[in-house]
Amino acid sequence: MRGRSTETVVAQLAREAAPVRPLPSPARRAFGPLAGFALVSALAITGLGGGIDAARLPEAAAALATFILALLAAFSLSVPGASRRWLAAPLAALLLWLAISGAGCLAELTEGPSGWAWSGHPQCFYLLLAGGTLIGVPLFWLLSRARPIDPIPVALLGALAASAGAAFLLTFFHPFPPGIVDLGFHWLAMLGLAGAAALLHRVALRPA
Repeated sequence: MRGRSTETVVAQLAREAAPVRPLPSPARRAFGPLAGFALVSALAITGLGGGIDAARLPEAAAALATFILALLAAFSLSVPGASRRWLAAPLAALLLWLAISGAGCLAELTEGPSGWAWSGHPQCFYLLLAGGTLIGVPLFWLLSRARPIDPIPVALLGALAASAGAAFLLTFFHPFPPGIVDLGFHWLAMLGLAGAAALLHRVALRPA
């Protein structure tokens, strides 16, 4: 009975199952959003008159490296059986980015609270959230096509990539290093995107 049942199931699958199209490699899947981000960034910077001071180039480069490495890590970890070492791929770039972006706070810290720029620029917070969301929505849709078995690390890496991409763009429209309050806005936006990704990972990364 069991043998006949198995043969029946195999025969039914052979008749009715649709052919499966394997996904491209993670690197090839990551190329699409990378190319799209490059195109949109170029259009936004040229169309909106963005520019960057030479002193902020290291920060922009570190943010861009974080974006690229987190993106590659997210696509790699979305595939079942991928090495967990991909979790550490963007770590060095992330630490470098945070260190460089926080360098502007050192002068304020040496001056004490009286020298702190308490006003800040809250518009940066809204721009980071908006930019991170615009980058994250299509990115999460592409990540969902791999149907990740463990979606939380994939979601967090995707949120990190979206945050870093938005921060990279912001350096072209924020001509001065962030102060203490500005850096707080940056952290708040990044944590907000990461928290949303962690809470909504089952919806954002549902099977395609």
